[in-house]
Formats: sequence, structure tokens, C-alpha cells
Amino acid sequence: MARTASQRPPQRRGVIVVLTGFLLCVVFAFVSMSIDSGRIVLTQTQMQNAVDAAALAASQEITAAIHDAGQGQGSATIDANSIAVAAARQMAAEVAELNGVFVDPDLDVFFGKRGYNEASDSWPIQWGESPFNVVKVVARRDGSDQEAPDGKFPLAFGWAVGKDSVELQTTATAFVEARDLVLVLDFSGSMSDDTELRSIGSFSQADIEAGLDQMWDELQAADPTWPGTSKSKFPSTGFGDIDSYAGTYISSNNTNTIRSQLGLDDKDASGDYLHKYPQAGRYSSGLPKSEPSNNTSKNDWNDYISYVKNLNGPYKKKYGYRTLMDFLQQNNQMKWTVSEDLWRTSHYPFTAVKNGASLFLGFLDDLDFGDEIGVVSYGSYAVWEDSHYDGEVSIDLSDDPISSDYAAVDAIQRRHQAGHYDVYTAIGDGVLKGRELLVGADGDSSDEGHGRYGARPTMILMTDGQANRSKSGWSLPGDFNWSDYTDYDGDGSADYTTNDQHKKYAFYEAVEAINRGITIHTMAVGAGADRDLMRAIAFAGGGVFISVPGGSTIADMESQMLEAFGQIAAKVPPAQLVFDLTATE
Repeated sequence: MARTASQRPPQRRGVIVVLTGFLLCVVFAFVSMSIDSGRIVLTQTQMQNAVDAAALAASQEITAAIHDAGQGQGSATIDANSIAVAAARQMAAEVAELNGVFVDPDLDVFFGKRGYNEASDSWPIQWGESPFNVVKVVARRDGSDQEAPDGKFPLAFGWAVGKDSVELQTTATAFVEARDLVLVLDFSGSMSDDTELRSIGSFSQADIEAGLDQMWDELQAADPTWPGTSKSKFPSTGFGDIDSYAGTYISSNNTNTIRSQLGLDDKDASGDYLHKYPQAGRYSSGLPKSEPSNNTSKNDWNDYISYVKNLNGPYKKKYGYRTLMDFLQQNNQMKWTVSEDLWRTSHYPFTAVKNGASLFLGFLDDLDFGDEIGVVSYGSYAVWEDSHYDGEVSIDLSDDPISSDYAAVDAIQRRHQAGHYDVYTAIGDGVLKGRELLVGADGDSSDEGHGRYGARPTMILMTDGQANRSKSGWSLPGDFNWSDYTDYDGDGSADYTTNDQHKKYAFYEAVEAINRGITIHTMAVGAGADRDLMRAIAFAGGGVFISVPGGSTIADMESQMLEAFGQIAAKVPPAQLVFDLTATE
């Protein structure tokens, strides 16, 4: 049946047009928002890249100032009045501008101090507190003048959302990483070579004589006494006819005759020798031993006499302060357990090392960047120098052997002497003990070392000689590839290898430390030091190698050593960006 007119569907002409128009407006709004959002993200990315670069560049002004201080140019303290801060502000602004972003050097660059909080095991930043080791750079677009470089960011389609501009801000913070440092120092017997008579020729006779005279004078000034008495070990009148620097010449080859002629057999009314040999050694506890018996003193004087009468050169058969000081520095005499007061004397190059370490610690104290330090010594074997007891001082850092107590660390290292434990040169064991101090022993889950999380583990390895000790039964792994570590020129071939077992072991232990994230700087001191090995270790360890040639005088050596320690103290890690900040301005 045909529909009637009243039964036809209602007409909807024009609805699609209206709906299409409405949807087009919505789509246009979304498209415009997408376009502006993309522009905002792009601009923020550009701003972020700019402040990242600006913060790193500004922090490099701080590290450059520290480097200059290590070269003896200015103070290591970086505060609001330092030239480095003014330079850092300007550098931040210039680098940001080169990246197309405005930074106000006075308003948008902030400085602070990042330090370790032991209680929370964290590294909070205190803004405005010096010495500064953190730089924050802020890029803002929040000004009302949109044409200005810091003006609000204009929206291309802002009218579509009722907003013609937005504020943008990005921030970057760069900091100079604190270090956990371990000085690995050569305490071998050769560390007194430069003040021994046999070095006449390497140094002038006058220089050697002056060094020996200074050693005697220092013992006179220190005036150590025999335990429990007020009797001087080194009386100002000497020992019988051993009473002058140059000494008494006696031509005889008979030890008993010489001893008698020197007056060393003279006794007091009680039958005790008037002139006891001045050193008795120490017990294993560190306590000095008492005045020697007549028989022990006689034997010790006999050893000295036998040494002097068999000398070559100008001091043969001359019995005096110079030959006595020279005798104390010989292999069988120089150990702490034999000559207990040698540490009080300036014998070289050991004293240059001690003075260099003191300068190093003073630099860290001035810098105040939160560095902590420990000391490992090595002779025939290596020792953590985390405590010291000698009857005069008692120092114990064993609970915190990488310490911020620079004064205690300095006191420990200064109260040692060349050949302190033994005379040989176990470089590999020194590196091993340094690594264990920083990051712990391999395979021992109970020993994680004493380095702090968030600090850069760093080792400073120093030697004046050649490695001549290694671990018994050790051999280099068959898959060890020298070119992985010593390809200096990048041609795929190793530029350092060795067939010497002791050097292999030293380098292998260095690689083990490097593979655990430790940076290694090295110092080779004097003509006899193994510069090739030290250079290879520093290259592999991402550190610096410093050669201290020694010079023609002891003063030259000292000056070079101080400069070397200053350079390494100032070799702070490259600045890096940090993103997770809880500190506020």
C-alpha cells in the first residue's frame, strides 16, 4: 500500500554540515594544540640542551681554577669572591647564547657545595655555601615582553585556546665529583739513596754532606731519649771520638782496635759503657726498645765500624756523624724495627714524598670538596696505613681507613721511613692493597671496601724503582690482551708489553683495579724508576702520568715532587650533570 504524505520520514537536510563544522573546529583546536605543543617541546629541548652545555662549561671554569692552583697559581678555594665564579657566570651566559638561549649571568647561575652526609649516605647540595663545587644554570622564558630573549613563549594558535603565550623554564646542574683517594707509596729501601755517600757523583759531595749533616742536626733537635730515662740517644758531645761531622780517621783494619781508639770501650763506675750505640729498634707493638746492653751495643758498634772501614770514596775509615747517618740508611739498618728514629730525619727521596703527601693533604683541605683519603705503603709487601702507635702518638683510623681526617692521615705517613718494613719493591701488592681498600676483596661479600657510594675511586701510585716482587705462583692469564690497555695510538697493537714477571703482576693488578672502576694516576721518581710501566698503568687507568726526573740537587728533587703532588691533587674528575636533586636554592 502506498505511503501517505503524513507517513514520510522527517527531512534532516543541513545537519551533516553543522556537525562537520563543529567537528572541524574541534579538530582544528587539537591540531593547533599539537602544533604549539610540538613547538613548546622543541623549544624546551633546545633550552635544556643549552643549559646542560652551559652548566658543564661553567663548571669547567671551576676545575680550571683548581688545576691552576695545583700549578701554584692562586688558591684552591672557590667561593663567591673568586675569579673562577665570575668566569663561570660569564661562560654559562656565553655558551647558552651560542645555543640560542638567553641566560642572565647574575640572576640565572647558582653555586653550591655538594658534600657527603654519612647519616643518610647521600650527597645533598647546599646552595650558596662555599667552597663551590656545583653550578646550576636556569633558562627562563617568563618575561612579559615576548620580543625580549627571556619573554614568554608565544603560541601560534593561542587564540584557539584563549592563551597567547606560556612560561618555560629549564634547569641543569653540574658538579665536580668528590674522590675517595688512596696514595700507594713506595717505602722501599731505595727511598734513601739520595742522602747516602754512594750517591756522590749522582749528586755533588757537598750536597750529600749537607744532607747527612741535616739528618744529624734533626736528631739533635728532636733529642729522643731512652725509654724511662732522660738520657739522650744522640748527645751533643757525640760518642767518644765520634764527635764531628767529618769524622775521626783511623787507619787500622782491626775492629777491636778501632773501637778502643774511638773510646767506645770506655765505661762508667758501674761498668756500663759510656757511649751506647744510639738505636735499639722497636717491638712489634711499635714501642721503642730500651737502651741496649753492653754486649748488644758492642756488636752494633762493630757493625758500624766494619761498614766504615770498608767504604769506598772520601769517607773510608772516617768515623763521624756523616758515616753514622749513612750507616743508618743501609739495608740491614733502615727498618723501623732496627733504627727506630730514622723517621725523624730528612732522607731522600723519601722525605720529598712525605712533604709531597703533606702538600697533597693541605691542598685537599683547602679545596674542601669532600675528598677522603687513605694510604697504602709497600716494600716487600704492602700495608694499609690506617693506624700508628710508636710510644709517642697513637692514631687509629681502622674503622674509617679512607678518612676525612687529613691531619691524622698526615701524621701517620710522616712517622715512617725509607725501608720501613723491608727494602724491596712490590708494586703489584701495593696496587692490590689499594684496590681492596677502595672496593674490597674479590669474591668476599663481607668486604666491600671503604669507598663511599657516589665518590670517584682514585689511586695515586708512586715509585722510585723497579718492581721486583710478585705473588708466589702467579701467572698472567692466557687470554690477557695487552692491546686492550696499552694501545696508545689506536692502531690495534699494544705499545707496552713486558716479559718481566714482577712487572706483569704489577700491571695485571692495575688492570684489576681499573676494571673495578678505579682511576689510577702514577708518578715515577728519579732516574731508576720504571717510567714505561708507570706510563702504561696511567694510560690504562684513565689517569695522568708524571715523571719526576730528580734534578742535580736534592732541592731540585723536592721541588719537582711537590709540583707533581700538586698537579695530581688538582686533577679533579670531569664535571658531570646531575638530575635527581632534592636540594633547593
